[in-house]
Amino acid sequence: MISGVGLLSGLGHGAWPTFKALLDGRSIAQRCEQLPPHIDPVDLVRQVGSVSVAQHTTDPTIEMAERAAREALFDAGVEAEGLRCFLGTSKGAIHSLVQAAGQGDRLNPQHACVVALGPCGHLSQQLRLRLGLGEVVHQVAACASSLTALHQARLWLSNGAESAMGNRRSAIVLTADSTMVPMLIHSYRRLGVLAPARPQDYRGLPLDRRRCGFMLAELAAAVVLERVDQVGPAQIELLDTAAACEAHDLVRPSPSMPVLAAVARRILAGRRIGLLHPHAPGTPDHDAVELAAYQRALADSGGRWPDLYACKGALGHGLGAAGLVSLVLACLCARTRRRPPMPWLAQPLDSPMQIRSVPDAVSPRSPAQAVFAVGFGGHVAAALIQRR
Repeated sequence: MISGVGLLSGLGHGAWPTFKALLDGRSIAQRCEQLPPHIDPVDLVRQVGSVSVAQHTTDPTIEMAERAAREALFDAGVEAEGLRCFLGTSKGAIHSLVQAAGQGDRLNPQHACVVALGPCGHLSQQLRLRLGLGEVVHQVAACASSLTALHQARLWLSNGAESAMGNRRSAIVLTADSTMVPMLIHSYRRLGVLAPARPQDYRGLPLDRRRCGFMLAELAAAVVLERVDQVGPAQIELLDTAAACEAHDLVRPSPSMPVLAAVARRILAGRRIGLLHPHAPGTPDHDAVELAAYQRALADSGGRWPDLYACKGALGHGLGAAGLVSLVLACLCARTRRRPPMPWLAQPLDSPMQIRSVPDAVSPRSPAQAVFAVGFGGHVAAALIQRR
């Protein structure tokens, strides 16, 4: 079961503050209203997508990951000492590496350690030191990184027996991504996946016909998994996970997304899904093809058409953190039996699935929710939860 959750976003320094802001219809895009019209694109992206508590730290990724982990551990009542951690990011502590590279030949021991370990190794090491964690298993699978880490954690807890190697009845799944460095911001602009970097146009519009790219955002999330003999009333059960990859292109998925459709069939088959959280980054080429893959999977399995919620229109896109962020929101939707509105929807995509700006008063119609993440290089991961 999922016994604890943590979340840091541009809308809140915690899971519940973020969820309250989402229920109120807030979005990080509203920050554009306070910006000068001719702001530099890099400054615009940073101003809109950053998390305030991480801006004056050594590395935002490390700071946010630690905060999300501590919130989830407190929520679950689980001690961090010796706990196995499944970490999923697309970049790791990239800010630390950029700072070290800027030192040239004047590297001090700390910078030299960052260069030697790389951004992923440095993030893992810092989290072990700060939290007292046991082994940290780091998954890198582009935007599907954090749900891939969740999949590995579930397999480890489900298949492993008690052993002298440590407590095998609980684990923490953790993610954080901050790519607010100029070279990466310009890279995403060149790829054509960022929304136009002008205050009047910088909006994420997933599932809408007007979509033109995503808002880049710093995000962190964590969940504590516990292996229990029986899930109790009102607890969140992690029913299933899946991860796969297709060898098609380094950047673009296959035009019909067959691997996503296969993963969706496994996750959705025979289930009554009340709410589906798609990856839906809001790029022109992606959203409609992704929805078509779900429609094929649901049609093949005879499933009913679920409600949809795409959080990137409000929180922005946290790249490798995106999947676990959606999972935390799914848990909060399950706990409250509500889902946030999507106020950016003016021209929803055509789909038999329900794409509604304002949800019903009680939104998932059944307790099961599905969460998906789709990344560069053909990486796909998914999770299924249910509130008992």
